[in-house]
Amino acid sequence: MIPYVLECIIIVMKIDIFGMWIQSHDISATAKEVISQVSEGKNLMVVTPNVDHFLRWQKNAGFRKLYELADYRLIDGMPILWLARLLNKGASERITGVDFSLRLIAEAHKLQIPIALIGGSETASLLAKNNLEKAYPSLDIFYSATPSASELANPVYLAKLSNELAGREQKIVLLCLGSPKQEQLYCDLNSISPLTGAYLCVGGTIDFLAKLVKRAPGFIQKFGFEWFYRFMQEPARLFRRYFVSSIFFLPFLVKAIFQSSSIKFRLAKNKCIK
Repeated sequence: MIPYVLECIIIVMKIDIFGMWIQSHDISATAKEVISQVSEGKNLMVVTPNVDHFLRWQKNAGFRKLYELADYRLIDGMPILWLARLLNKGASERITGVDFSLRLIAEAHKLQIPIALIGGSETASLLAKNNLEKAYPSLDIFYSATPSASELANPVYLAKLSNELAGREQKIVLLCLGSPKQEQLYCDLNSISPLTGAYLCVGGTIDFLAKLVKRAPGFIQKFGFEWFYRFMQEPARLFRRYFVSSIFFLPFLVKAIFQSSSIKFRLAKNKCIK
């Protein structure tokens, strides 16, 4: 176990994006670090900020409190990475919820750490489970559930869910309920009984695992247009998020551009003076 732990040591840089702290990580090292903590019986929550999360964090104090519970905040949305790079030179890479989940599942399969799937439709949950079991024949998916909104508000159901998850101390739990439901569920479960394992708040990842939604080709992801590729697959569901709510993100992007330009100008001016 010691060599594995040593292999997981990474340098984490905290980045301030207009008040929201995120962390700049390497996906491989981060996955190994999380697995190491799971193996030690620790409890941690992982969130993957995108534009929707960022805007909600800016205006909703309750959501900010939920986000404060996160041990890892990985940059999911490409526009968030743009902000990070404009405001901080140390921003490294984008780590989507799908990519991080797949990396952790692969690590869990090798180390025989069980998996739980919470959220999505019944069809998506079943397909995701079947696809993962085909890809990783010895993967232990010990629990899956697709709770409704009424069940998530029901203390009896939450207590039952808590008991089911408590059956395995070392585990990875994918919370695919959408934000802020998934973050709230983590908070509710933790208040019922101290949790163990890694809880990944990864929203629509269940639909990708089920292959109900296709990932954008790599070159589209690289240039930041994965959102449009997704919109073309689910226009009715995503229109408001991408073409109405996201308008409120533009002022932050413009401000970051001006701040970045101002910093570069001051640095150039100081060089000239020297």
